[in-house]
Amino acid sequence: MVKIIKIDKKSEIPLVGAVMFGCIDRGTNIIQVRPTTICNLKCTFCSTNANNSEVHPVEYIVEPNYLLQYIKEIVKFKGNSIILLDSVGDSTTYPNLIELIKEISKIKEVKKIIMESNGVLLNKKLISDLKKAGLNQINLSIHSLDKDLAKKLCGINSYNIDKIIEAAKEITKNKIELVLTPVWIPKINDQDIIDLIKFSKEINAKIGIQKYEVHKYGRKIKGIKRMNWYKFYKQLKEWEKEFDINLKMNPKELGIEKRKSLPKVFRKNEKTNVKIKTFGWIKNQMIGVAKNRSIAIINCNGEIDKTIRVKILRDKDNIYLAEPI
Repeated sequence: MVKIIKIDKKSEIPLVGAVMFGCIDRGTNIIQVRPTTICNLKCTFCSTNANNSEVHPVEYIVEPNYLLQYIKEIVKFKGNSIILLDSVGDSTTYPNLIELIKEISKIKEVKKIIMESNGVLLNKKLISDLKKAGLNQINLSIHSLDKDLAKKLCGINSYNIDKIIEAAKEITKNKIELVLTPVWIPKINDQDIIDLIKFSKEINAKIGIQKYEVHKYGRKIKGIKRMNWYKFYKQLKEWEKEFDINLKMNPKELGIEKRKSLPKVFRKNEKTNVKIKTFGWIKNQMIGVAKNRSIAIINCNGEIDKTIRVKILRDKDNIYLAEPI
């Protein structure tokens, strides 16, 4: 059975340093905010293998006021920012979603709020509430308009593409900017991507096609190889000409600007002491704390609140991975 871990101020778990929850700063004006790891689908190509208790024995939910505290501190440091509510799961599963967006919209440095979602939980009322709360854009994960293939790709028998289509139309009706974000899986949904391009034009939405990738802990589709970037962009260019649409949005068009990053507190190969605070998202992993950063410690099943010595294996974007020494 999956264990739900609540992260709040009392937990003493910092909201910078972990990739699965909290805030991620990648050196731009976009701050990724991850309030939960919980997902309601089992997509066959999921990069994080979400909603799989064999891989992820725990899930996390971050208390909204604690999350807001970090958001305010980060945007004060970085200046005018875009908040991207994304998740290794799905943001709409977060029980305090409306409250969170409403409070984020009050922060003067926040100029735009974007949410990624698979759309399953979106309905007329929720979409209206999201608009009123201050949400500006929804990036909708939709990979096929075909009922059977859509259901197969999402890994859930109850998946209803008709409901997602209606949600997409309702989003644009509420004047929330909509971006369709299908994953193009060669030989699986080639025609479906074309259908989605046409659909995006019909409902006046944008579309950002993603390339299928294979990840270490992610789900993989048997027999499907990754396409190289040259072929990917070559095909996008052909579709752009055929359908008179922009499929290769550059950072400027996306509103992305380079910004100073939060200072790193550790460097790769550095050795340090950390206090174990909770269980990690994958098996044989714990979350440790040091210098106000969370650190995922692999090959570790240590005692909670015990201090151990570790070696930092990763420090990119203030996301830390370590192993015991």
